Amino acid sequence: MSKICFAILVHNNKKSLKDMIDNIRRFCPHSSIVLYNGGDDPKLCRGLGVPVCPTSKKLVYPTSISTYMLEVMDWLVDTDYKFDYLINLDSDCLFARKGFESFVKKEMKKCDYMGVRVRPPTDDWLPYRNFKKEWAIWKPVFKKKENLLCCFNVGQIYRRRLVEKIVRVSKSLRVRDKLLRTRSNGIVEILYVSLARKLGARIKRYPSSVDGSIRYRPHFTAGEVKRTLRQKPRHSLFHPIYRDIGNDARVAIRNRANRQGK
Repeated sequence: MSKICFAILVHNNKKSLKDMIDNIRRFCPHSSIVLYNGGDDPKLCRGLGVPVCPTSKKLVYPTSISTYMLEVMDWLVDTDYKFDYLINLDSDCLFARKGFESFVKKEMKKCDYMGVRVRPPTDDWLPYRNFKKEWAIWKPVFKKKENLLCCFNVGQIYRRRLVEKIVRVSKSLRVRDKLLRTRSNGIVEILYVSLARKLGARIKRYPSSVDGSIRYRPHFTAGEVKRTLRQKPRHSLFHPIYRDIGNDARVAIRNRANRQGK
């Protein structure tokens, strides 16, 4: 099994974070997890048995929050952390069945990057309209707007060699400094997939049979999770799920995980 590393940006709510870690370990047992603590509490990630990015600090939306993935990439490359694929997850994701690991292995055989709904950005999408207002910052990196792509942030998958290339080019082009200057909401849904394209990566989008349970809003209910699992046999990763430990969808998924673990 190829080694997957899930990177999770967290801010608060230790109970739901532990619930998510337990969830990944149950449904993706061959994968590893790393955390970035972007919240106020330096003790948030202690005692969970998961490595924490040493450059973690409080992140402010929308500026410094966009540097999280770049800092994680730098850390993993610098420490020679063992992984084949790096996958970004928000802290309001949960898996509801096994199969995601084998899905990644199969779909990533002939590509370097995969994202949810990868496409060229258009003016009807607010993050792109905001990004264009700061094009002067990013023109030295991407040269032409026609070189840009966009996607949904959750679930972006990077092959290791692409991570290494992104780290190198980001240093030479001072990408982190540019991120700290920009005010564009949603830039993480443009930057990394566009860097992948710039670097000549083989890019694909999630199959439509898989990406329907990864969305912006609304939050999933328990009933919708159960219906989706019955009707969509390839759906396994669900976003968003409320971070409330007693939320009905979260409880239903946790009960399902416990039953399958017996």
